[in-house]
This record gives sequence, C-alpha cells and structure tokens, in this order.
Amino acid sequence: MTYGKIFLLAAAVAAAGAVTAAAAPQAGDPTGSGGKVVTAADFGAVPDDGRDDTRALRRAAEYCRTNPGTTLVIGAGEYRLRDADAERLEREVLAGEMGANPEGVIFKPYYPYVKGLDFTGAEDVTVEAEGAVLMCEGWMEPVSVIDCRNFTLRGLTIDYRRKPYSEGVVTAVGEGTFTVRFRPERQITAEMPIPRMMLWDDEVGGIYRDPFYFAERELLGDNCVRFKGSLPERMVGAAVAAPHSFHFRPAILLLRSVNTRLEGVTIHSQPGMGIVGFDSRDVTIRRLSVTPADGYTFSTNTDATHFACCEGTISFDGCLFRGQGDDATNVHGYYHDIAAVEGDTVSLELRAPTFTHAQVADVPRVGDRMEVVRISTLEPVGEVEVAEVFFEEGATGARVRVRGELPEAYGEYYLFNVTKLPRLEFVRSVVWGNLARGVLAKTRGVRIEDNIFRGSTGTAIHVGAESDWKEGTHAADVTIARNVMINCGLGAGCQYGASGIAVVIGAPDTDGTTLHDGIRIVGNTIRGTGENACGISVRNARNVVLGGNRVEGCGDAVQMIGVENVDVE
Repeated sequence: MTYGKIFLLAAAVAAAGAVTAAAAPQAGDPTGSGGKVVTAADFGAVPDDGRDDTRALRRAAEYCRTNPGTTLVIGAGEYRLRDADAERLEREVLAGEMGANPEGVIFKPYYPYVKGLDFTGAEDVTVEAEGAVLMCEGWMEPVSVIDCRNFTLRGLTIDYRRKPYSEGVVTAVGEGTFTVRFRPERQITAEMPIPRMMLWDDEVGGIYRDPFYFAERELLGDNCVRFKGSLPERMVGAAVAAPHSFHFRPAILLLRSVNTRLEGVTIHSQPGMGIVGFDSRDVTIRRLSVTPADGYTFSTNTDATHFACCEGTISFDGCLFRGQGDDATNVHGYYHDIAAVEGDTVSLELRAPTFTHAQVADVPRVGDRMEVVRISTLEPVGEVEVAEVFFEEGATGARVRVRGELPEAYGEYYLFNVTKLPRLEFVRSVVWGNLARGVLAKTRGVRIEDNIFRGSTGTAIHVGAESDWKEGTHAADVTIARNVMINCGLGAGCQYGASGIAVVIGAPDTDGTTLHDGIRIVGNTIRGTGENACGISVRNARNVVLGGNRVEGCGDAVQMIGVENVDVE
C-alpha cells in the first residue's frame, strides 16, 4: 500500500465522520424520544459574544442533572468556560510553586479540582453540541460524567485559550544543545516547569523518537531558550512542545457511569489526558478527534484516552488521534498488593506510580472474582470471590473478605479483579504521530482492525501486562487484522524492537510462562525504517495464528519466544 493510498484512507475516515455528523438529529427533535428539549441560550449562554458563559452553562448542566430525559442543545460557536480557582492553579503551576514536576502535587488521590460542566447523576440525557467550542480558561476538568446512566455527548469541541504547553521551533542545533524560539503567547521563565519536551519529526511523519525530560535550560532573551540535549542537524525547523505538566484531570471524565456515548467530540488540548474512563460499563466512541488546534502541532499532554476497571465493551470507531503525549488508548485493570491477611480478610493497596488515573480508589464489589497472581511472573495461580467489602470514603485502599484459598506467602502475590475487564473494539481509526504506543490492550476479548498507525515512537499495537505500572492483565481472544503501521517503534514505548505489533509480558521473570491465549494476527502491513529489530514480537503466548502479514524495513518479520501452539501461514 502506498503512502498516497494510506492518506486517502485517512481522509475517507474523516469524511465518513463528517457525513455522519451532518446527519445528526437537529434541535427540533434531537432524540425522537419526546423528552424535554432545552438550549444553552435558555440559560443565558450566547456564543461568540466574548462574555463569560460559565454560570449559564453550569445552570444548563444542573438542569440536566435534575431532569431525566433532557436533551440540551448547545448552539454552534465559542463559549468561554473560566473559573477563578482553575486560573489560580494554572498561575501557581506556571510560576513553579508546584515544583519542576507538578504532577507530584496536583495528581494525587482526591486532590481538589474544578469541574467545568458537571453532569453528575444525569439519566437519559443527550447533549447536542455540533459546532460548539468550550474554550477553557484555567486548568480544570471541562466535562464530568459521574454516576450517569445513558448519557450521550455529540459534537462538542474542548480547547484551552492558553494551551497547557508552550510550542516553539528549533532554530539551532549545537554540540549537545539545541535552541528553541517559543511563540510569543507565553514567556518562558527559569521557574516554569517543563518536565518533558517533544518534537515533530517530518522524516518519520510523527513525534521524534526521544523526548527530553527535565532538560536544563538557558534563557537567551526574545523567548529563545537553549536546552541541553543532542539532536541531529536535520531537526532545525522542527516544531517543539514543552508541556507544563504530565498528568492532571482529563478533558472528559467517565466515572461509575453506564452506557455512555461520545459522538463527533473533538479535544484539542488538555493539561492531562483527553478522556479517562474508570469503573464504568459500556462506552461507545464514534468519530472522536484528539488532534491539535489550528496552527498547533500537539494536542493533549498525555494519553488521548485511558480506561481502567471497566466492564461491558469499550468501542472506538472512525476516530482520529494526532500529536498527543502518550497512547491513543490504554485499557486495563489493576494489580493490587496484598498488604495484610487476617483470616479470610485481605487488606488491598494499589501501589501504582500514579495511583488510578481517576484518582479515586479501585474498590472491589461483593461477588467480584479476583485472580491470585504471582508477582514475579504475573501468572494466575488461583481465584477468590469477594464476599464482603470494607471501605471508607476517601481512602486509597480497601479490605475485603473473600471466599477461596489465599497463599501463605501472600506478599509474593497480587489480587486482580477479572470482573472489571471490558472487551475492546478499536476499528477504522487513525493514530498519527504520538509519543508511546497507539493501542495498549491489557484485557480480554479484543478486536483491533482496519486502522492506520504512523509515526508513533512506540510499538503501534502493544498487547501485554505491565507490572511496573501495576496494569494488567494478560490478554485472551485477541484479533489484530488488516491494520497499516508505518515508521513506528523507533523510541519511547518500543517493545522488544517491534515496529508494528508486540504481544508481550512485562514482568520480572517471564521464562517458561505462556500467559496470553488465543492471539490472531492476520493481514497487517508493517513498514519499518530499517532500524526496527522486527515487525512483530510474540512472547509468552499460546494458541497463536499468524497469517498474511506483510513486513518491510525490519530486521525480522516475526520474533517469537516462549510461544506454544503456533499456526503460521
């Protein structure tokens, strides 16, 4: 397949989204359900008038919370969403008051934050917002969907008036240094946190292979900054993003919600992830666009989307991702340490580096099944059922009484909740130029089909548990078919040198384990740059089918270690 055909296909994906959006129901009868229809204008929100729309839009969201079955129509145009506390947080972060890595302060369990539009508790609510832009001022969580049932959001765009990163251009490359001239919209200071820098590499059509972390800087005046770090001369003229945080709140939070639909939503920037889904069931995402705003090269500071401890199906179709600072999506559950055992009661602690990405505890429920997992290998050795739960609101851990046998040397094992594992569908989408992986799947029942990946620094599709992040589990029933992967896997996030696909286990000891089960990799096209060790890496798996894959520009087409029962065509 030629580059031309690939980008024609990408354009077709976008065009299909536009046609579907144009066919969306109109304000006269947005749902056909006969429910109450209100408009943002009814509450005083007028687009494009330059006035603060926050109070009016919040009143509209409150109406939705208290009136099940409502359809809220937000007319096309730009709305100002600002909050004094959110602006104060932004100022304090940029002044260096949260340190060189603000994440250590602002991304902690139950840290207070500002909600832009709060739809908590809404039932059977639809928000029709085709052409509407929420222009945020101050770091916040623009849309909160918490404890909702049957919530639909269509057509909304989320962006920030002051981007949560600074963009510039490389003007010079020296001996172990490079100079960046930043845009005049924000003056770079010595105290301003720049925990990571990313560059756009035209040669690979994506983000440069190696980001720079906490690079030393020298202010040269006229918003030019010299950084320590080595770059090839060809990177002169490259666009640079200097995010001022890693993780913070997402643009859209889906928490403890059931049957959520996001259609035609666009996220241009966020001082954190685009969408975080946690402890929710059945999320349908159609024509999502996590892409830079006009005139910019980068989008969200970290993952475009991230789902943990969910159930049902997480479904992506016809989406576009570009320029985000981490994976397009990551779907997983959590390995919990067994902190103590008293009889049949277990104290659980989640010792993940950044806790949960919703920053609330992952609490099992009565009846949930939890695998007993050996820490050294991530191998399940048994299963228990939760009989009773002891949890105090605001705590980071829980105690559970279980039915089943616990190991005597419990400190050598995790408990993993296999009840909170969703199916994943990721189809007909484009991931173009991001840091780390395109799709990271740590769940069971996975379909990744008919997508395009280009210029991801990491392996395009990564299937595998990661013990260092406490994210699992090993996969089962996975189909990866008819995807195109170009110039991926050259740097951060590359798994075992694989450009296109890696089915692996990240554990201290992987010798002799075959954890992944039922892996089908067929009809994919992978084109490396000549530096990739392989196109496909499969490890610690059984019942694997490989067929009809075309691999170019890689040392080996396929590398397999610790694999059983392989059918290779």
